[in-house]
Amino acid sequence: MNIDERIKKELESESTKLDEILAQEPGLFGQVAGIFKGSLKGWVIFVNVFVMLFTVIMIWSGYEFFVAESTDNRVFWGVIALASLKAQVSLKEWLFSEMRRNSLMREIKRLELSIEYLQKKIES
Repeated sequence: MNIDERIKKELESESTKLDEILAQEPGLFGQVAGIFKGSLKGWVIFVNVFVMLFTVIMIWSGYEFFVAESTDNRVFWGVIALASLKAQVSLKEWLFSEMRRNSLMREIKRLELSIEYLQKKIES
């Protein structure tokens, strides 16, 4: 039996343990809370402040768009609303990429631990 077959056999026997680990994966709110605990905590807070700021600007400019009397004012407030929407979406995309990065790092650590465990088991 070569090393590849032994590793495959060990992984299949440990699949129930891996399924239990994956069931413990945090949901959306747990992942959002996780980005506030990472190494980029300060940046995440900073970006969230700007997300809130752009949300307020978007709502305010949307209101001004609908109550504007002239076409020039509507164009102005419409552009402001769209620009703030774009800024908000871009910042939120960065936050979601941080959540994906944290999830990927957890998976890499799990793989490292599994490989180390299998290596020790094979050596003994």
